[in-house]
Amino acid sequence: MRTELMNAQADSYDLPHLKRIGVSLLLCIGLVLVGYFYIDRPVAWFAYDYHLRRFVWLKYFTYLPDLLVFAATPILLLSPLAISLPRLRGRWPRTLLTMSLSLSVAVFIKNALKILFGRAWPETWINHNLSLIHNHVYGFLWFQNSQAYHSFPSGHTTATFAAMSVLWLSQPRWRWLAALICLLVIIGLLGMDYHFFSDIVAGAFLGSWCGWYAQRLLFRNN
Repeated sequence: MRTELMNAQADSYDLPHLKRIGVSLLLCIGLVLVGYFYIDRPVAWFAYDYHLRRFVWLKYFTYLPDLLVFAATPILLLSPLAISLPRLRGRWPRTLLTMSLSLSVAVFIKNALKILFGRAWPETWINHNLSLIHNHVYGFLWFQNSQAYHSFPSGHTTATFAAMSVLWLSQPRWRWLAALICLLVIIGLLGMDYHFFSDIVAGAFLGSWCGWYAQRLLFRNN
C-alpha cells in the first residue's frame, strides 16, 4: 500500500514536468526554425560585414564555457571525498557537483547531436571547412563526423546553460550571475560569428534540460 502511494505521488509529480518538457521542446523547435529561416544568415552577415571580431573582448566572453568545463573534471573526481566528509555535504558543494554532472552529460549529448545534424559553420574555421560566409553553404548535411560540420547545437552555449541553469535553480541569490554569464557567452558567440542564432537556441535548451534534470535528481529531497 505504501509503495503504491509513493508511486502515485511520483507519477503526479512527474506528469506536470513532462508536459513542461514537451512544451519547451516545441518552443525550442519553433525558435530554431524561425532562426534558421529568418535570423541566422542576417546576423552572421552583420557580424562579418561590420567586422565585430575586432572587439577582442567578445572573444574573451567565449572562454567562459571552457573555464566551466575545466572546473567540472576535478569536481567530479573529488565528489567521492565530498560525499564522505559531512562538512562538504552542504548546499554549495552539492550545487557545484550538480553543475559538473549536468555539464558532463550535456557535453556528451551535444557531441552526438553535432554528428547527427552535421551543420556547416557561419565562417571557415577548421581545415578550410565550407561555410556561409566564404562558400555560401548553409544548412544541415546530416551524419557528419568531421568537426567541419559541427555547428549545431552550440557546444559553448550547451555547457554554459547546463551549469548556469543549476546555479539558477539551486542558488536563487546568484541568479544574476547565472544570467550574466549566459548573456556574455551568447553575445561573444554571435559577435565573433562562431555560431548561428539557432545553434545557440538549441544549445541553451539542451543545457537547460540537463541542468533541470540534474538539479531535480540531486536536490529532490531538499
